[in-house]
Amino acid sequence: MYEAVAADEGAALDYPGVVALAPAHVDLWPERALIVSKLGEVRRHRHACAALLVGLDGAFELRGPRGCVRTRAAFIPAGFEHALDCGDTLMATLYTFALTGEAEALAATLGCSSRDLAADLELPAGLRTWLRGLYDAPLMPEATEAGLRARLLPEPARAPVDARVRAVVERVRADPRANPSLASLARELELSPTRLMHLFKAELAVPWRGFRSWERMRVLAAHVGAGESLTTAGLAAGFYDSAHLCRGFRSAFGVPPSRVLHGGSRIRAAL
Repeated sequence: MYEAVAADEGAALDYPGVVALAPAHVDLWPERALIVSKLGEVRRHRHACAALLVGLDGAFELRGPRGCVRTRAAFIPAGFEHALDCGDTLMATLYTFALTGEAEALAATLGCSSRDLAADLELPAGLRTWLRGLYDAPLMPEATEAGLRARLLPEPARAPVDARVRAVVERVRADPRANPSLASLARELELSPTRLMHLFKAELAVPWRGFRSWERMRVLAAHVGAGESLTTAGLAAGFYDSAHLCRGFRSAFGVPPSRVLHGGSRIRAAL
């Protein structure tokens, strides 16, 4: 049976140093996500997308492959394992999915490589003030997207994605609750599983499981944003039970789902 997500998912006992549950501002597009929230302690995890992390009212500690640094802004490529200690700092995190080329456009704006972790970034003038203003404002996706385009994400130049990879992406998005195996998808495309796995990694910078995780998280957030419980939303996103949901969310974001997706948050998600 699918059990309700336990109340201690966001508790300080489970994550030492976590702040009390604070409202989150969550805005999701099919290929992008912007979350403004207090995160506290964030365990080691790997994003399925490149991410820009910004401390809006203070610094945060980033623990990456080359050690620990205290910073107010960092770029993390898809697939890089890292942990955070944000304390009471209000954080803005912008995720950009590899399908669009926005990760490369974002890195170019920031003056860093899209393939390596970078800290102590110099941000565009006024970016922190604008992001901080979003936290207290109603969700306005069109205005937010326009603001991101003007400040961080000029229209990217992106080489066409391999048609076979795009076909798999569209197949998964057409039925979020289905759970096709990589082997079955490879057979449909007349490829070996190994070849399809390599194509995914080359085109999206993350393996098949990373992409599948990203899609589940998008669907989960969309259903929670529509007023559903984590239990119901988890089923809609293709999670088998509460343990599967919690493991998947922690693996992708380093925190339990209730840290961000709870009743006090403002969530807008477009599938």
